[in-house]
Amino acid sequence: MIKKSRKRIYSKFEIYAILFYATMIQLIPLVLVFTHIYDIESKLNIDKFLFWLTIVNFILTVIGTVYLLLNKDKLQRAVKANYMQEFYYLLILSVFSILGFVVFFDLLEGPRQYIAHILIFIVVGVGYILLFLGRKFFNFDYKKRK
Repeated sequence: MIKKSRKRIYSKFEIYAILFYATMIQLIPLVLVFTHIYDIESKLNIDKFLFWLTIVNFILTVIGTVYLLLNKDKLQRAVKANYMQEFYYLLILSVFSILGFVVFFDLLEGPRQYIAHILIFIVVGVGYILLFLGRKFFNFDYKKRK
């Protein structure tokens, strides 16, 4: 008899789908961090840049979705016990995208005194999502001691 409390092991297709769509959602803030670091926004029109970045993001999302669907059978048969490297990738991506949201708020010329208030809500939301995804899909338990 199989225990109900046993954790389910997810296939690579499900994990790669989560990673891909998280990357596509966070791509624009991630790019904004690097444009802010290298001061590219002073040389470009930021409105046109964001427009073309959104179009490129949409095109990459469509291409990646088609690629995932074409390799679905192969990826559903591949399984790992835990996905620690993939979770760390998602964690690092989320940290940079949180910084990107701050840069985006600054580019929209929002009042700077409210950046800390907005940042707190974004960090709490992203932290909750990462804890949920880590426990459920990536078999990452932050309380577990080795």
